[in-house]
This record gives sequence, C-alpha cells and structure tokens, in this order.
Amino acid sequence: MSDVITSMPSTEEVRRPRCAILGRDVILLAWDVPAVARFASPSLTSDGGAVAPLASLRVGLDNGGVRLLWALRMPDKGCLDATLSSGPLGLKTDVRICAGDEVPALEVANLIGGVDQTGRIALVSALFNVWAPMFRLQNSRTYAHVLRNVLTFVASAPGNAVVAAQAAQDLVLIRTTLSAGFGKIDAVYVLGDEGPVRIAAIPHKVPMGDGSREALHLVADRKAVPTVNGLMLLTGPQGFAVRRLAANGHPLPPIERWFREQAQTAPGLREHLLIDLAERSDAGRAIALEAQLRAPLKPTRAIASGSAPAAEIVTALSTQSGTLVAGWYKDPLDLVTGIEALGTEDGAYELTDRIRRFPVEVGGPKKGSRQPATGFAVLAPSVGNGIPVLQPRFRLRLRSGGYHGLIPSLQPANPVEARALALRAVPPQHVDDTLLAEVLAPVITDLHGQASALVGQPTVEVIGTRATRPKVSIVIPLYKELSFLRFQIATFAADSWLRSNVELIYVLDSPDQAQEVSHLLNGLHLVYAMPMTLVIMERNGGYARANNVGVSVARGDFLALVNSDVIPTAPGWLQGLVSKLNGRRRIGAVGPKLLFEDGSIQHAGMFFGRDHRGRWLNQHFHKGMPRDYAPACDERIVPAVTGACLVTTRNLFESVGGFTEDYVIGDYEDSDLCLKIATADRRIAYVPSVELYHLERKSMSLNTEYMRGIAWQYNCALHTERWGGLMTSLMQAEGRQRKARTH
Repeated sequence: MSDVITSMPSTEEVRRPRCAILGRDVILLAWDVPAVARFASPSLTSDGGAVAPLASLRVGLDNGGVRLLWALRMPDKGCLDATLSSGPLGLKTDVRICAGDEVPALEVANLIGGVDQTGRIALVSALFNVWAPMFRLQNSRTYAHVLRNVLTFVASAPGNAVVAAQAAQDLVLIRTTLSAGFGKIDAVYVLGDEGPVRIAAIPHKVPMGDGSREALHLVADRKAVPTVNGLMLLTGPQGFAVRRLAANGHPLPPIERWFREQAQTAPGLREHLLIDLAERSDAGRAIALEAQLRAPLKPTRAIASGSAPAAEIVTALSTQSGTLVAGWYKDPLDLVTGIEALGTEDGAYELTDRIRRFPVEVGGPKKGSRQPATGFAVLAPSVGNGIPVLQPRFRLRLRSGGYHGLIPSLQPANPVEARALALRAVPPQHVDDTLLAEVLAPVITDLHGQASALVGQPTVEVIGTRATRPKVSIVIPLYKELSFLRFQIATFAADSWLRSNVELIYVLDSPDQAQEVSHLLNGLHLVYAMPMTLVIMERNGGYARANNVGVSVARGDFLALVNSDVIPTAPGWLQGLVSKLNGRRRIGAVGPKLLFEDGSIQHAGMFFGRDHRGRWLNQHFHKGMPRDYAPACDERIVPAVTGACLVTTRNLFESVGGFTEDYVIGDYEDSDLCLKIATADRRIAYVPSVELYHLERKSMSLNTEYMRGIAWQYNCALHTERWGGLMTSLMQAEGRQRKARTH
C-alpha cells in the first residue's frame, strides 16, 4: 500500500504497532503514523520466504495522523517477521509473530478510537463487507464479539429496528427509521452471537412528518434475524446506521394484519413489499396474493360534482407483458391534462399520449340513468415485473396542478377470471387492429399462458371393458352442455362397425360436472353396453387442451375428433371417413357434410376469406343451402374442414403437434390444425357421402368469455398473423380449381 502525501513531516511521536486477534487464526496489525510523505507497504517474511498481507486499510485520525491496518493469518509454524516502514521519513519497525504466541484480544478502542468519521465508515465497511467473507469469519464467535464491540463503540445508544410481522413461514418484516439525509443503502447486515449475516433485502423508505426522517421497511429471512441481542447495520456511501433488533410481540402478528392496519396510508410501500415477497419464493407469492385479498385497498374514483371532472379505473390487470388499464372519464370543462400510473416509489408514468379513446355510457346522477363519457384503454408498464399486484394505482392530473387518486376495485387473482375481464375490457365494436395488437393482445396472451399452466393433470375413469386393440379412437370434449349425449351414444351403439373397431373417449372440460357426467355415462353403459373412457380435466383448459389430452390416452391408429353436439344420420359414417385416409392421394384429414336441424348445410368443407377489415375468417362452403345442393355433393380437396368432425391418423396428428393451445377458449384451432397438416405435405378432403347433424355452438354459447368479449377477434388476429401467407396461397389454388370445375 502506498500513498503520496505532500505535507511536511510531523514531529509527533510514532507509536509502536499493535497486534490483536480478529477471529480464529486471523490477526490484525495496527500502526499509527504521521500523515506525511509516503507510506510503504509492509515487508513480510517467514521461514518460507516473503508473505503478502491479505488485506490492508488506511484510515484517518482526528489528530491528522493515519492508522495503517493489516489483516493476515497467523503462521501455522515458525515465525512471521514484518518490517513496516514509512519510506523517506525513516520510520521503520519490526514485528515478529510466531506460531503458538498468545495474541491478545482486540481492544476496540485501539482499533477505532481516534479514527475520524470517514475512517470509521471505511473501517466498518471493511469489517463487514470485506474481511468477514475474505477470512471466512462469518461464523466466528470471536469475530462476532469484535463486531459487536465496534458497533457499540460507534453507536453507544442505537435506535430500535422492530421485527414487525411474520411475512411468511421463513420471512419477517423489519421496520426502523433513518435520517432523511442518509442516502443510498448498499448493504444490510444483522449481527448475533454467531456472527454477521448479510441479508438479501431491498429497503423501502417513506418520508415521515416534517421530512427530517424516513420510515424504512425491509423483508428478511427469519433464520438470519437473531431472536436475542441482535443488531442491524445499514451501510451506504454516506455512512452507516446501527439499530438494536426487537420483536413486536410473540408470536409475531401476521403480515395480513400489518397490511390492514398500515398499508392503506402508504400504498407505494404496500406494492414494494408485495413485489419483494412474491419474488422470493412460491410461499412469498402466495402470501402476497392472500394479503391483497384479505386487506384490499379502498377503491377510489373521481366523483363528479356539477361540471367537475370525473373518472374511474375499471380494469387494471398487471402482467409481465404490461398492465392493461381501461376506464372512463368525463371532462366537460377541459380541466384534465392527463392520466398517470404510479409505481412503488414516488415517481409517475405518463399514460396520456398512449391512451386509446372511445365513447361509452356510465351511470348518471339519478338511479338507473345513463350519461355519455370517454372510455379509454392503454397498456401501462408492468407493476413489479408481472407480480400479481391486484390494485395498481393511478391519478388524474388537473390543469390546476392537483390530482385525483384512482384505485380500481380488487382485480381477479385467478388468471382465468383475469383473462375473461381482459376480453371484456373494451366494447368489441371499438376494438380495431391497432388497439388489439398494442393494448389487449399482450395481456390476453400472458394471462392465457398463466391459465394454461394451472390446468393440472386429468383423471381417467374407464367405464366397461376397454377394447384390446381399437382401430379408431373417437375423442369428444364436453363443456357444460350434456343434453345431446344420450342421442349421440345411442347412434354410436347402433353402429356395428363402430362397436367392433372404436374406443370412445369423452374429455370433461368442466370438472364441476364430474359426478353428474360419470353417473350419466355409467348409466348409458348399462343400457347400451358401450365401453367408454371418461377423462376429467382438473381445471377448464379449453377446446384444444381437452382434445390433446384425449388423444394422449387414445390407442387407435386413427383419430375421430368429434363435438358433443354432432349426431350421425346413419351407421357406417366413421368407416366411410377412415377409408378415405390413404397414402396414394396423400390425404391427411377428412371431414363429412354437416347439417343443421332443418336439413340445410352447415359445413361442406371450409375456406378462408377476408372481411371488410382485411382479416382472414373461416367460412363454410355452401352454408345454408339445401342438403342436396349439387356443388355440395362432390367429394373434393378443400383448404380445411371443421373440428366438429375431423378424422386423421394419430401419427400425423402427433407429428404436427396436435391442436395449438394458444387460441383462447375455442376457435380457429381446427383450421390451424388443417394448415399444419398442409405444411406436412398432406391434403384435406371433404366427403359428402357421410352426413351428420351438427347443432352448432351449443357449448360455445354457454361460455360468457367468448360470447361477451373479443375472443374471436383475438383468435382471428393470431390465426392471420401465423397463417396469412399460406391461406393466401391456398385460396389462390382454390380459385384456380373453381374455374377448372366450371369449364
């Protein structure tokens, strides 16, 4: 260690170096010298040759001198000779330490007494941040005693840090205060009898009273916090603070109580703690969710008085992809200048320039009345990187310089419920491509992924004796609507080829009906002696997931993917469809003619057409035409067939990845599968000689997420983005075939 000092030599007496034990086999050399000229690094030798000191520090003294400190290990054998010199001043001294020497305990006054404030900060930082891990002294009782004496010396009357609440089984909340000028906190340590522990904490400060002090909160590992005689050290560039740890009662109150009693008045702190808890562990995430559910913030909106501004945040769904914010405002006198999102700190994020506006009606001053307002939607930054903060905060900024705070009601914690809210956040008639892509889709995609991850594992119930080697597996998803099951199974049972060659798999995607469906299918088995397999989803997963799960338990070489509202008109339908799957024509999938109840055509193959906005839509050839309409009676290759009844091979289905599961609820999965089959160089055939009734969308009509929201628009956009190029090519080829047929 060498520093150049330009001041003149001092005439003060130079004290001899002092040696003391730090902990285990680590010793400390301290030498006070005048703060002049140049100080040389010590020259250390042992019986084995030169030795370099492992750590050194130079701190200033109140009298203008310098204290030089060196930490090094005690020799295992022999002696260690140290030559300490001050260069041009001629100050020089020798120190000899031999193995087995009795090194005195460290007198804290000899270590830190007389050291100036800057030096004390540097020394405390070195003791905790550097020397403890360097020499592995974290678990040394001797070193812990040294540190405790040091902290007691520098802070003879430390303030209290209260262990305020039990945050989780392994986490606690600590609260203390600091002077407002303390500044940035670099590290937090707790010190018990066993030694120092640096805790992984993210302190959060909130101004108090006149602003001279700040309340500080942090979450710490409970095991790291001493139950008795604990001290806490906070270090930063501007200094350090020592606090004595004390518990707030025994047992500690749960964090939910703290949120109810304290967090209402410090919402930024509330969000900080929620995020901190949730990022630590699964248990912390669960605690963060439960705390919000048990102690929600009071919803706040700007209430109109005469022509004063009014506003409300109706939807605020925070995900990793951003926060979907939707609401309304009224501003008849143009007094509003913007809307801001608030974070965990005091800062605000401007939303105004990114807001998409549309007309809405809201409740009027009289009961049952309605009045016009401006609706809006915007994608705000994620709160806590996607941690489920269920009540993000906002404010309405006024021309007067004031603000109205806006807090939404508690948002859904369940991603399925949150997805449903996102699908209804904006009236469908106001959703254009830009609003969908930039505001809604990122959050819907995120929530759909979360919902899919929660579906869980299905349970399987075998009813009757399963066929040993079925040729075909019929997979039928069930959701809510059960009224057609009796008719469907009766027609299946009347088909001798089907009874001999098929296994029947029902996948229940509304598990709340498990007991009812099991009872019904067991009863139908007694009537028709038709073996069945019932797969019960743990949670609703949607059309694609239900089919994929059904296929995962299927054993047939062929798959018939059939809706629960499809009823055959005659036996032999499945045998006829399976016979069309052959390698010579490279047919990968086939679909039948589907009829409405009145006998008109519902499906004669599918094609793709653009709507007035340029979006690709799935359309059915000859829909609504008479059953015997001539063009619908020709077997031919088509761009796609409906998933209401699609027959393919299991190998091909699995090779293309089955149904794609990122469409919401149930739409476009069938055309997506057909397009994947097309990319595998296989063709899709329409077989009009096979006819079945299809009571269209009876199950879908029971899904409020689909019927009231924008699911079809989201799915359409996803489908178009993924397959727009291929659909263009297929429809150009279809156009050429149509011309060829008419000539």
